[in-house]
Amino acid sequence: MKSGLILEDLADAQQWLFSVLESSFPGINIEVVSTVAEAKQRLLTVNPDIALVDLNLPDGSGVSVLQCLAASHANCVAVVTTIYDDDDSLFSALCAGAQGYLLKEQKKESLIVALKGISQGIPPLSPQISMRILDFFASGTAIKLAPIEQHNIPMADRLTKRETEVLKEIAKGSSTKKTAAALNVSFNTVASHIKSIYAKLNISSRAEVVHEAIRLGIEHH
Repeated sequence: MKSGLILEDLADAQQWLFSVLESSFPGINIEVVSTVAEAKQRLLTVNPDIALVDLNLPDGSGVSVLQCLAASHANCVAVVTTIYDDDDSLFSALCAGAQGYLLKEQKKESLIVALKGISQGIPPLSPQISMRILDFFASGTAIKLAPIEQHNIPMADRLTKRETEVLKEIAKGSSTKKTAAALNVSFNTVASHIKSIYAKLNISSRAEVVHEAIRLGIEHH
């Protein structure tokens, strides 16, 4: 791998993923972008060997970038790096051309091992994702993907179980660091969840978090 592209909007996560990619492929030239629009613009002039793609971006879904990579950069290994492990996110990404799916809550060393395995033909998949894929197809369930933009679903109803847990913690007044410790996940994972919560509930401050927690009936004392 000589060149890589990282699509991630959180500064801390950008640095962390940069370090992961650099450690996986020493000497690789890495570019970092923070929006879907910026990623698509860069792909007009660059042809990365590997791309780490977040799914939830300020201006849309990373799935559209995966589709762009599949259509115009067939030799690029597109790997999703996200906090979302639900079926809609997973199978939408795979159907769009993702060749790997890694959860950012994994330890850095685990992600490096997963990425290094690409050279041996091993798909970079988090263990939870591998099991989800096997369980899904073993059940014989038909794939019914939700639209990328779920305009018909109330924002609050889209909170995942983990996002609800994070909402409860920060509504107590816990810092991002304390929330990460309480839930036994990484700082970057909690930061990503908070970003998603703010977007889904259309809020921008912790004071509004408390208000929303009360409104949604989530205990915060």
